[in-house]
Parts: sequence; C-alpha cells; structure tokens
Amino acid sequence: MMNDMIHVVVKLSESVTDLVGHEILEYGLTPQAKLGGLIALMYAKYPKLSEKMDNVELMINGKPADLQVVLKEGDEVTVDLQEMG
Repeated sequence: MMNDMIHVVVKLSESVTDLVGHEILEYGLTPQAKLGGLIALMYAKYPKLSEKMDNVELMINGKPADLQVVLKEGDEVTVDLQEMG
C-alpha cells in the first residue's frame, strides 16, 4: 500500500524553535525510516539548524537516541541544542 506511512512528532527545544520558527514539526515517513533520515530532512528544510548540527542532542520518547534508530509509528523525537561551553 502506498499509504503505509508512519507519523512522528518532533518537539523542538526553545533554542531550536528560535532557529526554525516552529515548536512542533510532524513528519510522515516510510516504514523503517531511521532517525538520521528524519534529521537530514530537517537540515535540508532548516539550514540554520544544520549549521548547529555538532551541538544537536536527540531523544526518542524521552531516551537518548542515535541516528541509526529505526522510527516507529507515534514516536516523539525531541531535538535540543547543547549549550556551547
């Protein structure tokens, strides 16, 4: 079926919201999509965020996650920026 998409919600921290202009983003992705693919989509749409990619912190459903994690229907991804210290 063509309509076999999974839906994920991306919640952005205040510092990320300042860069992209949104607090929450929603994406429809193909099954087996990885977190890295989602982040690549975000970087393509929001170049200001990609400039900060070294400081981006990612969580899925409240747990730290790396880019190889396969996303599931209803996952909540949190994107935050580490403070430069």
